[in-house]
Amino acid sequence: MKLDHRSGLERLSEAQHDQLSRFEWLLRTKGLPLGLVSQGDATRLWERHIVDSLRALSCLPKAPAKILDVGSGAGLPGIPVAIARGDCSIFLIEPRARRAAFLELVKEALALPNVYVENARAEDSVCRGNVAMARALADPARAWRLCHRLLLPSGWMVYFAGRSSTFTVGRYPGPGADEAGEGGPGWEICAPALFPSQGPVVKIFEAEPSVPID
Repeated sequence: MKLDHRSGLERLSEAQHDQLSRFEWLLRTKGLPLGLVSQGDATRLWERHIVDSLRALSCLPKAPAKILDVGSGAGLPGIPVAIARGDCSIFLIEPRARRAAFLELVKEALALPNVYVENARAEDSVCRGNVAMARALADPARAWRLCHRLLLPSGWMVYFAGRSSTFTVGRYPGPGADEAGEGGPGWEICAPALFPSQGPVVKIFEAEPSVPID
């Protein structure tokens, strides 16, 4: 399958490609048996999870940053982002001990010094970052509530929307001010879908953000 240039793969070195391939192997040999990834995705881990995660790269600041993967699960999108952006510190926030243990295993197996694992709920996390990523976490309004408190000033959330999301027709889905913050958040699509199974990746921020961090 020919991959769209926007996937971010073309920017990576041979060593980074190798790390991504090793991560895919860990997902297949460790993640699948543990139930961290759906058995239905066994033959499409690269497309559905690795390449999909790399769409977040278009939504990140150019300068080194502290990035939180909220509800990291099997390390998606946090691990691929950590491999691609070695200049950034990536904090994987995961409440389930078994999944956090898998993340520690991946960190050690791939020798990722910029990855940190926090075994905690988002509501209890002590981490604060410039960007909080949310993939398969919750609907946009709830994800914003969970991530908003973890953001440093001028930070934003990177949200992986579903394929049927109304973001694609220019409308913020779900409740506004009551659910997403006073006045509702601002948002923009920063990475389109690459495959039919995907929705866009959306940058969500305070309605009137201060000076951008990059």
